[in-house]
Amino acid sequence: MRHWLYLIIVVLVLQNPCWAVPPVITNIFPSGGQIGSTVLVNLNGTFPEWPPKIVVYSPDIKIEFKEKNKASIIIDPKASPGPKLFRVFNKDGTSAPKAFWVGTIPEIEEVEPNNTYLKPQSVGAGPVLINGKFGVAGDTDSFAVEAKKGQTIVAHLLGNHGIESPMDAAMQILSPDGFILAENHDRFGLDPFIAFIAPNDGAYRIRVFAFPSTPDTTIRFSGADTYIYRLTITTGPYIDHAFPLSLQTGKPQSLQLKGWNLSKEFAAITMNASPTLNETRIFKTGAAGNLSVLCTSYPSLMFPIDKHSMLLESPCIISGCLDVKKDHSFELRFKKGDKYKLKIDARSIGSDLDPLVVQKDALGKELKRVDDEGAASRDASVEVTSTGEPTFLKISDLHNHGGETYYYRMSVIPINPDFEFSVDGESFAPKDNKPVEVPIKFSRVAGHSADIIFKAQDLPQGWSAEELIVTAKTVSPVKLLIKPDGKAIAGLFKVTGKSGDVLKTGIRNLPFLESTLDDYYLLTEFKENKEIKKKN
Repeated sequence: MRHWLYLIIVVLVLQNPCWAVPPVITNIFPSGGQIGSTVLVNLNGTFPEWPPKIVVYSPDIKIEFKEKNKASIIIDPKASPGPKLFRVFNKDGTSAPKAFWVGTIPEIEEVEPNNTYLKPQSVGAGPVLINGKFGVAGDTDSFAVEAKKGQTIVAHLLGNHGIESPMDAAMQILSPDGFILAENHDRFGLDPFIAFIAPNDGAYRIRVFAFPSTPDTTIRFSGADTYIYRLTITTGPYIDHAFPLSLQTGKPQSLQLKGWNLSKEFAAITMNASPTLNETRIFKTGAAGNLSVLCTSYPSLMFPIDKHSMLLESPCIISGCLDVKKDHSFELRFKKGDKYKLKIDARSIGSDLDPLVVQKDALGKELKRVDDEGAASRDASVEVTSTGEPTFLKISDLHNHGGETYYYRMSVIPINPDFEFSVDGESFAPKDNKPVEVPIKFSRVAGHSADIIFKAQDLPQGWSAEELIVTAKTVSPVKLLIKPDGKAIAGLFKVTGKSGDVLKTGIRNLPFLESTLDDYYLLTEFKENKEIKKKN
């Protein structure tokens, strides 16, 4: 009798629509591929239906589902490198977005056993990108790279950042006979990076291992099916960043690639960025590494290497590096009453610099000292209101360090009346046949007081929404109401805010995936099974 009762409960649970199961993507393996290739991947996670519905956010890749938990990802031969986001969804919800990384160099998979430096997986001189996994607790992976005396070995592991693997990886370079020559733990967030000059000819070992990203009580190397990584190894060209660190749109501009094993001729490039771009990826055939560069309508300038100070009188983007000098100074001569925001990006663009900004008046009196923008950022920004008299700004490293990897990008932007907004949440569902409430947080800058009109755009079938008008007296946050009818279906939508001629779309920043998204998800309401509720 008890077995029959269990069976009835299982059947009722499966029939009860309260038990909605949205799809979940835990990870993708391999988590990337070379431009122009087709990669068979495992999609690990929970998929109530197969194949699931999918949204791909880049035309650079196409995804074709195969048997359960498998898919082919076709990378366009003209694709740009970097993260390509996608998600899967059903009527019950959507997965979190995941990134498939498109690379520029040949890719292989890790081959076990390679746990010790005595039995490494050989990768030649590179360049090569290895898709690997620390599959079990205690796992370590070793790779042998051939290098000549004086060559620079560059190794970079992408794991916690970009793939969201729940690990804190470490890397070592060993001599052919097993002595540790270099090691690194957290160069990019929790991911390691090493550039090492080979003292002799030989097959050097790259050894990698990991700890959990959330520390626990275990005292050993960690591992799991989710500990996935992408390891780049090369003795050839590797691109780290470029100077200047921004491109002025609509005109040809010369850039100098920076990194390792780059000849002067190889490193010199010219680009003409379209005015429609906010950023663009820079890469070169035959080189490992690539980078995203800011595109702007403002002049893109570089701090003069032969001077200690630079005059600033108008909006611009400044690129600088604290390699020769440990600090850079600026004289600010703006019109009286003008307001500017000076934003210094460093850690957020891959630099080792932890910027410290000090502002002084003409007599040397300190006016402001700024380190971090907030708890979540180690970059800095300062707002300046001109009195008509010159003031002076100095940028240095908080710990007084310097070198080729201590670079920064300073945006000198006028503060004009404007507004900003964000949507609080990602998925929304109606309750008790009431409209969906989408919370919107907004703020005004520099005395902005005009009306802001918020709208829900590109709604799925069966949904409607009236515009929400926010006046100067309205207090943030507000709620945008979206109403379903009897035939509403789940799907994606966007939120826009308009004031005067300025139109903005609600954006979610995904820094770990080096991306942004501008869509949100609507769920349909699920009716409770009242018969089961009565019996309980």
